[in-house]
Amino acid sequence: MALFDEQLGEVRRVLESMSAGGAARQFAAGARELWDKGSTLVLQEDTALEMGNPSVASLSLLLWSEDGGVEDGRITLVGPDVGEALKSGSLPFAQVVIVDGTFESEYDSYRDIRDAVYDTRLAGLSIRTMPSKRTLWCRVGRDAADKGLSLIDLGAALIDSVKRLEEVGSAEVVFVTSSAEDVRRLTSPAASAQRLVDAMMKMYQEQNFDCETCEYQDVCDTVMDLKKIRSKLTDSQD
Repeated sequence: MALFDEQLGEVRRVLESMSAGGAARQFAAGARELWDKGSTLVLQEDTALEMGNPSVASLSLLLWSEDGGVEDGRITLVGPDVGEALKSGSLPFAQVVIVDGTFESEYDSYRDIRDAVYDTRLAGLSIRTMPSKRTLWCRVGRDAADKGLSLIDLGAALIDSVKRLEEVGSAEVVFVTSSAEDVRRLTSPAASAQRLVDAMMKMYQEQNFDCETCEYQDVCDTVMDLKKIRSKLTDSQD
C-alpha cells in the first residue's frame, strides 16, 4: 500500500461521482503541441480569466501511486475550460496531479515532484501558489486567451514536467472548475494528504522519533508507509 492510497481512492470516488453527472471530459496530453513556457506576471487589468481566487475556491493537490493505476497522459476536466468561461471572468479551481513510479526516498521524491509542479510556467499564465493553504491562484492574460490557451495545455505541461523525473513513470492531471462546492469536495483528501506529508517531512528533517511527544502520532500509528519510513530512518542511525 502506497503512502497516498487512501487519499487517491477518495479522490477517485469524488471524480466518479462528478463523472456520473456528465460533467467530466477527458483529453490526451499529446493531442496539442506544448504551449510555450515562460514566467508571466499578469496584471489585473490584463486578465481575461481568473481561476482559483481564494475568496471563491482554490485547491492544489499532489498524490502518488505505486501500483500502476495511473492513466498516463490523461487530462480530466470537470467544468468549463478557459475559452468557455471568459464571460464569467472568474472560476473556482482545483488542480490534482497524480503520478506513478518508484519512490525509494519518499522525502526526496516528494520534494522533486512538488518542485516540478510549482516550476511549471506557461507564457501568458500567472500562477501564485500558497503551499501552506494548498491553494493555486491563476490569471490568464488576454493575449494568451486570444491565442487559445486551455487547461489542456497546462495539464500537458505539468505531465511533461513531472515525467522528466527519473522516479516518475506515468502521470495524469485533473482540473475542477465546475463549482466551488465541487472544489471543496476535494478538501478532505487534500487535508489528510497534507498531514501525511507534514509527518514525513518532520521525520526526515528532525530525525527525532519520540512518538510520545509528536503531534503526528495519530497519523503514523495508522499509516503503514509512515511506519516503514520511520523504521528505515531509525535503522540508518544504528
